[in-house]
Amino acid sequence: MADPDDTSTGEPTATGEPSDSDEVRSFLRLLPKLEPGEEGVSAGGTRWMLESVGTGGKEIRRMPIPTLPFRIGRRPGLELVLPSDLVSKAHAEIYELDGALRIRDLDSHNGTFLNHKPVTDAPIGHGDIVHIGDFEFRIILRATEPDPQQDASATATFASSMLSHFFPEGTKELVELIGNDAVTVALQPIVRFPARTVVAHEALGRGAHPNLPGDPMELFRIAESAGAEATLARLFRRKAVELARERPNVGTLFLNTHPVELQQPGLVESLEELRGLAPRIDLILEIHESALAQPAFLATLREQLSEINVGLAYDDFGSGQARLLELAEAPPHYLKFDRRFITGIDQGPPSRRRLLSSLVAAARELLVKTVAEGVETAAEAEICERVGFTLGQGFHFGRPVPIDQV
Repeated sequence: MADPDDTSTGEPTATGEPSDSDEVRSFLRLLPKLEPGEEGVSAGGTRWMLESVGTGGKEIRRMPIPTLPFRIGRRPGLELVLPSDLVSKAHAEIYELDGALRIRDLDSHNGTFLNHKPVTDAPIGHGDIVHIGDFEFRIILRATEPDPQQDASATATFASSMLSHFFPEGTKELVELIGNDAVTVALQPIVRFPARTVVAHEALGRGAHPNLPGDPMELFRIAESAGAEATLARLFRRKAVELARERPNVGTLFLNTHPVELQQPGLVESLEELRGLAPRIDLILEIHESALAQPAFLATLREQLSEINVGLAYDDFGSGQARLLELAEAPPHYLKFDRRFITGIDQGPPSRRRLLSSLVAAARELLVKTVAEGVETAAEAEICERVGFTLGQGFHFGRPVPIDQV
């Protein structure tokens, strides 16, 4: 059965077969075949094992299959948890039918592969290779009778090694956070000038795991060490849409990205899923202005997002350099000016206000709506309105609050 909350978004290669990653090495080693007469060993009990090879292909890991069905996925509590964005929450299961071992896909996003061919339900035996997400396992037949105590120890060692492979020491809780959707969202209002009425909100993810920080920057620091930034960013966005879709006061919803998402597949597909979850909410995807160094890519991204009715905003414009030429080549729907333009603008020299006014006017010529970020005082808000900003955001208009207070 499909998992309605599944959010895995990784993709197989264009050939339909999974690709090996640098993190999970392929381990296509030759194993001895069964001797005549050994076929047909009962699938029950613990006579079967999964084998994998660790980083660099040097460490062999073996895990007994102690019970059937044996479920595999990203969700904590399954018999084998694989913490990867390419693995669905409930991905596949190994089970017994008429005394034989079989594997079936649980309507996963990326499919289950047996000997490099996609399968929905197929028999498996000694030496077969199972590929789930970016993990590979070989099915092997036990050489000795099962020892329950030894099996329990081997299972714990295997599971621990798989977690540590993707998530360095001290970040096991991140696996639980992602698997249990243990996040929430705060919303910060965005107002329209000159009326200064709230017309939109920016969704700001927060952690909700008892043993992890709630601050998103800290969570992304942990996720970075594990290569899970995209997974966490997509979880934050999905949670925001799920919580906001029944709240008419939210208005337009601005959703953040992590820079690594622009280098990986699946970003547009993840937004398409959100559009299906909330067809009536105006969604805007924020990306950092540094991406303006790739105007051709951004033009394509804007077109793809427009096809699913999702807008595009460049965040922190001017935090590095104001890329005006690239902005003209790939204009977004919204341009959010970095707070360094805004802070103390009322106390700065007239030349500073003239510069800001000219940048806002240039964006307006491109039919881009402008947002003043970091507005903290009434005087700053007055100048932002005077120089022509479309929208304003900052503590002066409202701090981030839990979504149930909007």
